[in-house]
Amino acid sequence: MLSEFVYIRKKIQPVSIESNEIVGKITPNNEDLETIKALSQSSCIDNFVLIDGKNIDIEKVIDNVEIEIKLYPLNIATGKYYETFEQFLKSNSQEIPEFIFYIFESDFYSNNNEKNKHYTFYEQTVKLISFLKEISDYQKGNEIVFFQSKQLVLKTDYDLSDLSNLLDIDSIISHIQDSVDCEERRIIFTNELITSLLKIPEIKTRFSFLINHFSDLSSNYHKSYSLYLEKYSYQKFKSEIDKEILEYSKKIQAVINDAQTKFVAIPAAFLLIIGQFDLTGEKLYSNLALVLSAFVFSVLLEVLLRNQFSALDFVKDDIDRFKNSVDDKKIGILGDDFTKVFTKINNIHGKQKCYLNIIRFLVWLTPIFAIGLFILSLTNNTFICFLKTIFSRF
Repeated sequence: MLSEFVYIRKKIQPVSIESNEIVGKITPNNEDLETIKALSQSSCIDNFVLIDGKNIDIEKVIDNVEIEIKLYPLNIATGKYYETFEQFLKSNSQEIPEFIFYIFESDFYSNNNEKNKHYTFYEQTVKLISFLKEISDYQKGNEIVFFQSKQLVLKTDYDLSDLSNLLDIDSIISHIQDSVDCEERRIIFTNELITSLLKIPEIKTRFSFLINHFSDLSSNYHKSYSLYLEKYSYQKFKSEIDKEILEYSKKIQAVINDAQTKFVAIPAAFLLIIGQFDLTGEKLYSNLALVLSAFVFSVLLEVLLRNQFSALDFVKDDIDRFKNSVDDKKIGILGDDFTKVFTKINNIHGKQKCYLNIIRFLVWLTPIFAIGLFILSLTNNTFICFLKTIFSRF
């Protein structure tokens, strides 16, 4: 009877459509009339039709005359008819129906081997709901609850706009259920599910978020399970990496911080040379002594800088050893997370090395500056007098 109903529904020009009443006009041929009469006997159509505003018994209708009929989709005995896919979802969002049905909007029969995109996504979503209910700790209607380290309440309500391609659902279910350690895998998946959805405060929107981000959940689950095989959890291993990187970062920062009081002597040396240098050239030996002192000052600071460079390189070698000591399998599991933390620490190391090179330049600029002043002091000209006037202010 469903196919006959669909046949007539395709023929009519709709006037109005409601959940249990479709009103439309049709100019039937002889075959159409026979189908309409059969539907009338099954209460899917009234036993009378409307012609020019008058009710006419269906048995008296002749072909090729326009009539107005009412179809009652809920009265179909064998199968179900739905005008739209959204209407279908309202009645079957949690379970795939066992009866045959037809969706007019997409011209889809449930017994058709070729399934459209929306119905494929719907089937995947129902599989997910069924699986979540199976592994949950409590279910009541569309509400399911998980208890692990934290409690998660999830309502499996959704609409047409939420449907998405859950490519990984079959592989996830198979991976968890078809194994000897299925309980451990279930716990790992549940923990990742709770971690992912607890950041969504609105309970009603959690399932929609899950549908649209299921690939992320799947990826995190596989990472956690792989690390579980190594006696780790994903978050625990990542926390250990972050802790080590933080310690190395502190060590790199300390390289300059430990010697910063000594580096303050660099500007002091400049001021000392400027203040004590005799630009008239009368105190030749005193100026020479200042030049030699500037060299001694730079040599001493160069020794300190070499120690700082060595300390920085030692920390870098230690970082490289730690990085190389991590198992390649774990690196592959963490992927970009692992690469990013070491890229960040390498950038910090590069900046600190750049700062030390700038300090080294300033250190050796002091004796060069002293030599320049010494050469100027050997000549007596107007420029010297001008410099003397400026330097005397210091």
